[in-house]
Amino acid sequence: MDGYGSRFITETFGIPNSALHYWDKTNLIKPSLRPAGGKGSRRLYSFQDLVQILVVSRLSRDLGLPLQRVRKCLAFLERSFPHLEAPLAEVTLLTDGDTIFVVTDDPNKALDTLREQFVWSLPLGAILRSTREALAAATAPRVETLEVAGRQFTVTMEQDPEDGWWVGLVKELPGCGSQGGTLDELREMVKDAIHEYLIARGDIADDGQTTTEAVAL
Repeated sequence: MDGYGSRFITETFGIPNSALHYWDKTNLIKPSLRPAGGKGSRRLYSFQDLVQILVVSRLSRDLGLPLQRVRKCLAFLERSFPHLEAPLAEVTLLTDGDTIFVVTDDPNKALDTLREQFVWSLPLGAILRSTREALAAATAPRVETLEVAGRQFTVTMEQDPEDGWWVGLVKELPGCGSQGGTLDELREMVKDAIHEYLIARGDIADDGQTTTEAVAL
C-alpha cells in the first residue's frame, strides 16, 4: 500500500508539519501505516488518512471552523458509523460555517453532526429547475379550436404572468379576441367576441343563424 510522509504532504498540499504533529498528538488524525515512534521517526499516512487530513484542513484552516467542532464531528461520525475506517474520507460533508452536516441517502435530509440531529434540506437546483419548467408551461401559448355558428376558429390563449388573466386571439378574425380570469371564462368570452364579430361583418344574423352570403363563402 502506498504511504505518504509528513514532508511530502507539507510540500504537496501546504499543510504544516506542525499541524500534522498536533493532530497526531491529540488523536484527531493519526497515521495508520506507520505511527510516530519517537524522535526522528517518520509518520506514514495512507490515502484515506491523507483525505481526512485535507478535509480537516479545509474545514478548520480554509473555512474557519474551530478545530474543536471538527473534532466533535469526527467523534460523532466514529460513534454513528463504526463500520467506516476513515469517516471523514468516506462521507460527504456540508457546512454553513457554523455546523457540519453529513449528506444522507435521503436527498432531502442531512445529519447535523454537532447537534446530533437530522435536518431537512432544500435541493435548490431541483427547485430552480421545476420553477423554470412550471413558468414555461404556464406562459406557453395554448392553441384551441372553438366552434361558433357551425364554424371552427383557431384561438391562441396566453396567461399574463403579472395579473394572471388569460388573453385569447382568433387567428381567422384579425383584431378579434377577448380576456378572462380563467380558461373557461376566456373560452366563453372569445366565443361571444367571435359571434359579435361575425354579426358585425354580416356573416350571421342577429339571431345567430348564418346568412345566405356567409353560406356562399
